[in-house]
Amino acid sequence: MKYSGQDLLLGSLLLALALIFPFIFHAVGLGSAFLPMFYPILIAGFLLALPVAAAVGFLAPLTSALLTGMPPLFPPIALIMMGEGLVLTSLPYWLHQKHNLKIIPTLAITLAVERIVLLAAVILLARWLRLPEGVLGLASVGRGLPGIVIIFIIIPPLVKKLEERLRHFWLLE
Repeated sequence: MKYSGQDLLLGSLLLALALIFPFIFHAVGLGSAFLPMFYPILIAGFLLALPVAAAVGFLAPLTSALLTGMPPLFPPIALIMMGEGLVLTSLPYWLHQKHNLKIIPTLAITLAVERIVLLAAVILLARWLRLPEGVLGLASVGRGLPGIVIIFIIIPPLVKKLEERLRHFWLLE
């Protein structure tokens, strides 16, 4: 699988945004319910080569955990989010870039699979920690619903615009 310097440059920018957005959201009191790290990670999946996109999805939660302590490494929320990041980058890559599925259906499938991965991971974590798995699982999945609504509003037009701009920009070289 090949990727370009543009992929690396845009991937670096998206990784930086994935680190900055949660900080900003928490600073103004919006918190994790709005899924601030997901926006740049999803965009990476829609626009970048798979290795670069996957690196953004995997490294964003890990780097944030190491630099800021959030998401925490124990309980292993950062590890769960690393798995979510891989889903949020690989499915848009395969569905949209490789199979030309439109943005909204790709987003719907991706977020449904991501929520299933989250639910399964939280249930396993709850069992391991001997906590009420059903309550924690449903609370974890439901907590991100405001962010999912915003993702459906922001991401489709943003991806379309970025695809146009990047196509135009890259053709000029």
